[in-house]
Amino acid sequence: MQKASNRSTKKDRKEKLRQQTAQRNRRRAIMHAIKPLLWAFISWFALNTIIQLPPFKGHVYTFFTNFTTHAAYWFSKIIGMPLEMHGVPYLSARGFRMEVVMECTAYTFYLFALTLTIFSRWTLRHKFINLGVLWLGIFIINNFRFATMGYLGSYYPHLFDPVHDIVWDVLFGFLVFGMWAWRETISRRQAAENTTPPKASTHP
Repeated sequence: MQKASNRSTKKDRKEKLRQQTAQRNRRRAIMHAIKPLLWAFISWFALNTIIQLPPFKGHVYTFFTNFTTHAAYWFSKIIGMPLEMHGVPYLSARGFRMEVVMECTAYTFYLFALTLTIFSRWTLRHKFINLGVLWLGIFIINNFRFATMGYLGSYYPHLFDPVHDIVWDVLFGFLVFGMWAWRETISRRQAAENTTPPKASTHP
């Protein structure tokens, strides 16, 4: 009777130890997965802080507002929703006037894509490809936002601020993160395929 009880106790201890080990392994796997995201967020915050400093803020503001104003103007022509440009940083759609301020240039998303790419566990080749995909996606989304918001404001001016401040700002963040997750999945799949050993030939 005593021996059976001892065996049961030892078995319970082994099972408990196995469960604790599995939990530790799961925690390590989670930390391993999110560590690049944590470093990306920290670096992104640091970069945003640095470019707000007086020696950099004016140059960064001028570059992004010029770039975004011209990009939105030409992109709107291409997609058939033409905006008018009234000198940097002013655009209009059917008489509805918009000012391109720093927060509308998507500079934070360009920086976020950069830090995500730097700290992601991708090969160097994938880093260049995925950064290009992310920046191109941000470029298209942001310019499409200007065109649609301009026409929305021209028809329903009272909806411009709520849609701009709530819908687009939140949606933009999810779209950028979604693009990163998509590229992360593709990179991991390709990395797994490249590391899978070839099957042994059955032919003599």
